[in-house]
Amino acid sequence: GKDDVLHPGDQVTSDARLETVPLTQEVAWSRNAARYTQLAAELTGLWQDIDARVPRPGVRYSSRFLDVVPEGTVLYAALPNLSQRLADSHRVMQERINQNPALKEWWKNEGREGRGAGADQIIERVREFGAHLGDEVVVSAGLDAKNEPGNILVLGELKNASDFRPYLEGQVARFAREGEDGPAIRILEDPLAAAPQSGGAGGEGEIYVWVRQDLFAASPQIESLRRLATTLNNSGANRFVGTSFHARLAEIYREGAGLVVAADLEKLIGQVAREDGILSGEDGILSRGAERGEGFRRLGLASLKHLVVEQKDLNEKTQSRAVLTFNEPRRGIASWLAAPGAMGALEFVSPEANVATAFVVKEPALLVDDLLGFLETVQPDLRRQLREIEAQQGIDVRRDLAAPLGGEFAFAVDGPLLPTPSWKMILEVGDQTHMQGSLERVVEKLNAWATLGGKGGLRWENTTEGGRTIYTLRSAGSGLEVHYTFVNGYLVVTPSRALLDRALKYRESGNTLLRSSRFRETMPADGNANFSAILYHDLAPVLRPLAERAPESQRGALAASAEMPPTLAYAYAQGDRITLAANTEGGPFGLSPDSLLGLPNAFAMQNILMNAMGEKDERGR
Repeated sequence: GKDDVLHPGDQVTSDARLETVPLTQEVAWSRNAARYTQLAAELTGLWQDIDARVPRPGVRYSSRFLDVVPEGTVLYAALPNLSQRLADSHRVMQERINQNPALKEWWKNEGREGRGAGADQIIERVREFGAHLGDEVVVSAGLDAKNEPGNILVLGELKNASDFRPYLEGQVARFAREGEDGPAIRILEDPLAAAPQSGGAGGEGEIYVWVRQDLFAASPQIESLRRLATTLNNSGANRFVGTSFHARLAEIYREGAGLVVAADLEKLIGQVAREDGILSGEDGILSRGAERGEGFRRLGLASLKHLVVEQKDLNEKTQSRAVLTFNEPRRGIASWLAAPGAMGALEFVSPEANVATAFVVKEPALLVDDLLGFLETVQPDLRRQLREIEAQQGIDVRRDLAAPLGGEFAFAVDGPLLPTPSWKMILEVGDQTHMQGSLERVVEKLNAWATLGGKGGLRWENTTEGGRTIYTLRSAGSGLEVHYTFVNGYLVVTPSRALLDRALKYRESGNTLLRSSRFRETMPADGNANFSAILYHDLAPVLRPLAERAPESQRGALAASAEMPPTLAYAYAQGDRITLAANTEGGPFGLSPDSLLGLPNAFAMQNILMNAMGEKDERGR
């Protein structure tokens, strides 16, 4: 009759006279326990050593390439030159590995698996090539004759053009001698005077390279280099400079650019829409495909403008951000996410939560209107059919289920994962009486259908304590149950009564996720305390026990991953844009030194978790 919630590292006994046993002693039967412990510590130290000794790349506040990419550019990527950082990280890693027997054995047996014996040579090639380039490499692409992404152009600045030309020619000759697979590289003196060897617009399987003073350019299409040469020969003639896409990219540089990937969605989507007959002409008049065109608008996609994804280091943290902009205030489904709010639903979540997500939306009844409006473009008779069903069942989706809700929603995994995951769901409710009545009618209808099918239905078991009603809904057939109550404008739902009681106590005591030091350390440094949506995870406490039980081949990697800090991904919905961001090492591109080199934090977590079954001792325990 007693519940005890154990957090990582906690222990409990069935009798106060029993002594607890340290966890290291509990798994000491493994003949490899000492080696596992040492390896986990060394891997963690290796990652920290790389982070401390290898400088992070800075940001760039301008680019000479932005004004010379072709007029039709719809995709733009600006990458920092990471070659030296990669080489330095590799050097630090090799120093630590050679000095430490545990790491040396791991690298021999595990670290090189599937990577071949030529890692050192590959790193050196990258370092050599990068040593000739400046701080930035830019890749642009436009739409080809088939309106597909093409016309690729790569641009880089050379530190010493006279040294680079012999180096490049030597590399081309070496590739030819060694018979390495890949396209043929052709070095041009002047793209405007050169002719493709294949006689077309570009030789199939060829890469054209042009070096002009301190500028390096490469493309699989010679026409791309010709357009570049024309632009350089006619200063100020590039019409890309006057586009809104150019202005958006210039804004990114003014704020400080790291790694940038951007797309001109207005041009891309407009072209697709015209091809599909959704739009006709610049004024957007509907032609054939009118239904799809209206659905396009209902989704809010017709007003998409730009997408910019970037990653940069600020204040010793890696910031990853994606910004989706519109050419008008967000509308339709794109407007569902509301402006940043306080998210009081998270006050029911404990500081030790492993995963928590929350978001705020505009009025739920309006969401239903938007969704039905879009679905009607696919099935015009949908609303009438829905009304008939609602009349038969006595439930109005908009009035009975959506209208009583507020705009806040939260979900968390907050407690033990076994035997039943300790989840909780919190919804803001404006009309508690209406919502409970709607839930009771839904359960009544479900039970009627279950009876017709000869199956057990759902059973209510409600109690009143301290003036508050606790609702319990049990499944007669499966034994599943949920417990919920209404408190301070929120509906709190959990799979057990004990979890529900604790959720209420967290809020009463103020000991919540929002006030925990681990959560607050993940907050962005932009001065904002409110968000439109968040996804928080602190998985290290979950991974540590798995590391102790993992097979030998996965234990070191999982133990190092168990040292990952808490992570917060968040979103702001503001006027004509939606911003998604996270302050995490490596970010969405995984460009931290450890992930580039294949260190443990970059290992595929799903594969590790699938194999974390634990080894047995001699007695099969």
